Amino acid sequence: MIVDDYYVARLNRGEHTGDLQALYGRCPDYLRMAFGEPVRATAAEEDFALDRNMIYGIYSRDAELIGALEMLRDYPKPDEWWIGLLMLDPRARGHGLGERICRTTFDWIVREGGRAVWIAVLTHNEPAQRFWTRIGFEEMERQPYVEKNGFESMVILMKRKLLG
Repeated sequence: MIVDDYYVARLNRGEHTGDLQALYGRCPDYLRMAFGEPVRATAAEEDFALDRNMIYGIYSRDAELIGALEMLRDYPKPDEWWIGLLMLDPRARGHGLGERICRTTFDWIVREGGRAVWIAVLTHNEPAQRFWTRIGFEEMERQPYVEKNGFESMVILMKRKLLG
């Protein structure tokens, strides 16, 4: 998939694990906020180990992995999708790329039969709340969340209906 001058492609375990881990290393701000600890050396491998998780890489013109989009299909219900993560390298943030990636992804989800997209946003991540609200997500509920490492936070479950 092409978005402006960027290329989006599905990542594979093994082949892309090092690149994804390097991206995580360039995004310690979000990972510390989400997990309460520095980036784990096994973070990318752990993400690839999730069977239903589809991980897409966002590549720059010079073939550098500058972003990742993780999704689940038919979750929480058939014809609904879940975004587990949209992460951009700090150098790629603030230029509208996230919104363009989402717009293209939502069009693709509709072509795949999807009718809605969900995301959980950390309550203490106000920039993310503003971003997801700006692109059409609505708050559905708030709930506590506990990471595998025991880190506790609160998330806002947000949903965007897609036109098809």
